[in-house]
Amino acid sequence: MTTFVLADRSNIIRYGLRSLLDGHAEYRILAEAAGAWETVQCVSQMRPNVLIIDWGMARRGNLEVLRRVQDKSPSTQVILFCLDSGESQFISADESSDVELIYSTSIGSDVIRLILKGNSGRPCLVVLAPLESKGRTRSVNRIAVAAAAS
Repeated sequence: MTTFVLADRSNIIRYGLRSLLDGHAEYRILAEAAGAWETVQCVSQMRPNVLIIDWGMARRGNLEVLRRVQDKSPSTQVILFCLDSGESQFISADESSDVELIYSTSIGSDVIRLILKGNSGRPCLVVLAPLESKGRTRSVNRIAVAAAAS
């Protein structure tokens, strides 16, 4: 059984993620979190196989959320998602981690694909993008593991 923590400020988004995962008998949601530090607590206590977290929530915590999640539960697969394709909004020069960046026209199906693929050892960021971007994938050596430096 694959276990999850879902993290997003919006009840509606968390409901959508829950609905996506509830269709799979082998998936179990352990907790939902509406805030960054609540997310860290849930992951620390429950040690899920997968954390699905809104990129905006991770950013507002200056990526400390990802650092702590990776410290407390290194085997937890981290899947970030972003519903805004403005790439410049989420990549900055002072962020220094490897994140697999995936442009998607269907975040739900790409999240399921990443879960099935398993933990690659680095966070995956799935970005909702227009149809012409479908299928684009690239590695960005600038995002979340100032975490490893901590």
